[in-house]
Amino acid sequence: MSEGLSSSMFKKIKDFLVGHKEGDITPAEARNIQKASYILNNTEIKKRFSPTYESMIKGLESEEKQVFEGSVWYLAKIAMNKPKYQDAIVEILEKKSQEKGINPEFKDYIKGQLQNILSKNNF
Repeated sequence: MSEGLSSSMFKKIKDFLVGHKEGDITPAEARNIQKASYILNNTEIKKRFSPTYESMIKGLESEEKQVFEGSVWYLAKIAMNKPKYQDAIVEILEKKSQEKGINPEFKDYIKGQLQNILSKNNF
């Protein structure tokens, strides 16, 4: 350091020339923050993930024909278009159709949708 330059003056000049200001973060710190944020966001998604069809299962308990048939229809569409969920959905619909006390119309509708699923995917 030269004789006429104080340490605080040298730091200010160095920060001005380098572009680093008081309170700024370094590129390494920014990378670490970004990595931590990425990991946190991805692990949170995995922890709270649930299959798309789970929200429709509640509709199978409805006594209203429109709600019940809508739920079965959406479940059948998901099963036809998403093979990874197909086995679980078919199992749920089969269990529902075998319940005692289910409306015969509902049972027939489920069986029709199960036939659509199985015929589309050649089970």
